[in-house]
Amino acid sequence: MSEKQSPNSRVGSRRDGERPPAPAPGAGIFSHQAWREIARSLKLSGRELQIVRGVFDDHTDLGIAAELSISRHTVHTHFKRLHRKLGAVSRAQLVLRITQEFLALTTSPASPLPPLCSVGDGRQCPLQR
Repeated sequence: MSEKQSPNSRVGSRRDGERPPAPAPGAGIFSHQAWREIARSLKLSGRELQIVRGVFDDHTDLGIAAELSISRHTVHTHFKRLHRKLGAVSRAQLVLRITQEFLALTTSPASPLPPLCSVGDGRQCPLQR
């Protein structure tokens, strides 16, 4: 750093108290394209997808409600509908169902998602059934 340059003027630095930009909800688990394909495959509405991504970000019902500017009761109603739609009785089963769908999409030859397994040596991918 040159003598004329202050610590706050460095490229890419943040000032004290500034937070880094928040990642898109659920971004740490699946790509934007993967979330879009999961929603399409499971016929999730936009709001249902937001709720599911909140679960993947480990938010509570209250946290999801605050993030989406809706009531906790509305989040609960969405969860009841999601559980019925996906055949899940808990958050853990909901996460497993979404993950299962992702894996199914990545092993399908018709899927726009890239495969998780490369089967270049002639062996069967362990993720395929």
